[in-house]
Amino acid sequence: MAFKFKFKDNSVAEIERFTREVLDNIDAKSGTRRKKMYRVGRDMPEPKGTYSITYGYTNIGYLSPTKSRKPVEGHKNLYYTKLYAEHPELKSIIQEFCDLHCKERIAVDQIQINRNWWSPAHRDSGNVGESYIVGLGDYEGGETCVDYETHIKKYNIKNTFTKFDGSKYLHWTNKFTGNRYSLVFYSHKLSNDITNNVGLRENRAEP
Repeated sequence: MAFKFKFKDNSVAEIERFTREVLDNIDAKSGTRRKKMYRVGRDMPEPKGTYSITYGYTNIGYLSPTKSRKPVEGHKNLYYTKLYAEHPELKSIIQEFCDLHCKERIAVDQIQINRNWWSPAHRDSGNVGESYIVGLGDYEGGETCVDYETHIKKYNIKNTFTKFDGSKYLHWTNKFTGNRYSLVFYSHKLSNDITNNVGLRENRAEP
């Protein structure tokens, strides 16, 4: 079933409705790489009911030994992620969320969607430039920590977009309680080649 959601305004109440009606209803599981990242970084298996998934595209063409991903037309070895292939309508919904709540103009290109995922310390591989992160849900704690080499900064990202270069600086999530989502918006190195063709990034003029 397709997601149908339209923001009525830019209030916190609407953010909470978006979380309940959209994010809470995404049925997903982390892939093998994310599960390994959690296990190695936290020295424990990824807990049930949590996930970290990509909405966008990937160069991994299979979901399992018997299931293949949907290919991106005109691009060899490039595929839509499972969630994007199943729910392309999420792109416009999340774009509207960004337009309403991010002070800077960003376009939905690649999104890492994390549900109750206690991110271990890492640098993002394959990302280009700075990323934006925002936290959603009914939770306490869960600050995003970034090691800028001279100092470590903790960001309270709840309902607040924060920008940093995750490919350059080590970062992680503090412990939290409650139901926590984080959305990470970023550009992948592959996007320079495919942006104009597959429509994953929008050209947005400043007002």
